[in-house]
This record gives sequence, C-alpha cells and structure tokens, in this order.
Amino acid sequence: MPLPTVEQTAAMDLVSTGIEVAVQWRADPEAAVALVHEMAASGELAVDEVLDEAVDAAVLAGLLALLEARTAPDPSTAAEFCLSAVPHVALAVTLASVDLD
Repeated sequence: MPLPTVEQTAAMDLVSTGIEVAVQWRADPEAAVALVHEMAASGELAVDEVLDEAVDAAVLAGLLALLEARTAPDPSTAAEFCLSAVPHVALAVTLASVDLD
C-alpha cells in the first residue's frame, strides 16, 4: 500500500482533529473551545473547519449506532441502539449551532 499523499494526510489530520474536539466537548465544552482556538491559531485550519469536522464525527457515531440497530437480533435491542444514537446526534446539533467567531 502506498503512503498517503500530502492532501490525504491533511484530510486525515482534519478528521482526527474533529474527533478530538467532539470527544473533548462531551467532557468539558470550555476546554473544547480552547482546543478549537488553539488549532485555528496555527493558521492551517479555520474555526469553522474544525467545528464542521467535529459535527461530522458526532453524526458518524450516531449513524454507526443506528446501523447496529438495523442488524439487532430483536426489537428491544434495536431500540437500545436507537437510543444510544441520540446523544451523538444531540452533540452534532450543538456543535453545528456553536458560534465561536
């Protein structure tokens, strides 16, 4: 397998940044805001780019939970998976509505 290109590496770093912000937001939103500003201060990323990736990470986590619900062995288990998607979707909505400018 060839090494990733510069563009691919940058995209992977951006995704990783989004995941990091989303995880941090759950634990300590103020620290997550500081992290976003710190990442944007380097000039490589804009605040909106970091937040967009964090939204994407939260949505993806919710969708993965719903995918599990689709293959659940019984309705009760499926319902549990659906409920487990709710915090991820709520986080995505919160991150999407944040204005840090």
